[in-house]
This record gives sequence, C-alpha cells and structure tokens, in this order.
Amino acid sequence: MLKGSYMIDLHSHILFGFDDGAKDISESLVMAKQATEHQITIVAATPHYQGQDWLMIQSRVNELNETINQSGIDLKVIPGAELYIDPQLLTMSKEKIPTYNDNGCYCLLEFPMFDLPHYVDQVLFALQVKGITPIIAHPERYGVVIDDPNIIKKWIENGCLIQMNAGSILGMFGNRVKQTGEILIEHQMVHLIASDAHSSGRRGFNLHSAADYLGKLIGDENAAGLVQKNPDLIIAGEPVPVPEVLAYKPRKRFWLF
Repeated sequence: MLKGSYMIDLHSHILFGFDDGAKDISESLVMAKQATEHQITIVAATPHYQGQDWLMIQSRVNELNETINQSGIDLKVIPGAELYIDPQLLTMSKEKIPTYNDNGCYCLLEFPMFDLPHYVDQVLFALQVKGITPIIAHPERYGVVIDDPNIIKKWIENGCLIQMNAGSILGMFGNRVKQTGEILIEHQMVHLIASDAHSSGRRGFNLHSAADYLGKLIGDENAAGLVQKNPDLIIAGEPVPVPEVLAYKPRKRFWLF
C-alpha cells in the first residue's frame, strides 16, 4: 500500500439499478464500505451508458451520496458514465454527454472487445472538438491492442488518455491481458488505474492491490500518479501531464531446427 495514501477510483459500477453492477442501494453501500476499507476516498459512478438520461444518473448519484453519509461511510461518489462508442456521439451536444463530475472536460469511453468500428477516429476527434478529452477504458483487454499495443500510441498522440483496470495488471483476465497491461505501463501508455468494480466480491475494489504491484514495477511515486494525482486532476477538469510514449518493439523469436 502506498504509505499515508488515499486513492481515487474513476471507473466503477457502484450506482445501483443501472447496469450489471450494484443491483440495489444495499449492495451499493456494501461496495462503498469496501472502498473506504481500501483507502479509497472518491469513487466515480460510471454505469454503462447507451443513451440514458444523464440528469437521471446525476440524480441517482446524489441519492446514493445522501445514503452513504447517513450510514457514516466516509466516501464521496461523483457522477460519470462508461460511454459505449457510438456514432450518436458525433452529433450529441456537449451538455448531454456524460463527463466526470459533470465538468465538461473528460469522459470515459469503451470500445468493443474484439474489433474497432470504422468511426473510432471520427468520434475521438468530435469529442475533442467539443472540448472533451476521451479516456479510453481498459484497452489492455481489447483484442486489437493485445495484438498490437502500439495502437495505443496513436490514440495518446491524438489527445486521448488511457485507463487500465486494476484486475488486468493483477492477472484477473488472463496472462495475455496481464502481459499487455505491463507492456503499456512500461511504455508510458497508461494515465490512470481504476477498479471497474461491479460488486464487493471478485470484481470488487482492488485498487490497493494494483497500487502495491505497480509500486514495485514503476516505483511508488509513479504509481501514486496513476491512482491519486491524475484522477484528482481529471475530477477538477485540469490538464493531465502526459509523458512521452515509448514505442513497443516486440522481442524477436529465434527458432532452433
């Protein structure tokens, strides 16, 4: 655990009744308690979004915060959403697009697991024209990135940020995803780590374990940037420092006959 630390988790499904995350407010409270037990002070509720009412999500977050406070749990939940990439984002007004803390600056964007739609670059550009920086959710799990991690390099150079799942670096999604995650970390292609928590069980708030692992891999200061400093800046709508991306060069294989 990072010494004397707090953590901010910007990808979770703690908001009850919206998707495959918390089923009811009781489960949301159990998840909230687990988060604080692991030194998480702020959690973004990022339900899967495919055109739902953004105002309804914000209202539900307010309701959840009131219940959390009444329960004596020291956690703040901010509104957000995990937007599935869709051509409708090209024409949606900025005010209707869910952004972190409704700050109009950063949004979380999910791609299909196995293929990239032909309109990806158009959507990424359109969001930035609106003044919104896309944060691409867990690309280490996408088949096209596993096959070619340098795809990430182009997205970052085009103005996007990258969010990696804590479970990926911990091996929860298999060795290939873990290896891809380590490649992205070592080549400075990741800007924040989040849990993507869906429950208090296996897919719970495991950010603390990932922070420990990353501290050994890249040092505590760099790990803190991914779970503290950068998430703080995103919530505030401030620019996130982006280190120079290092191109990934696959190791050559030598075959013995």
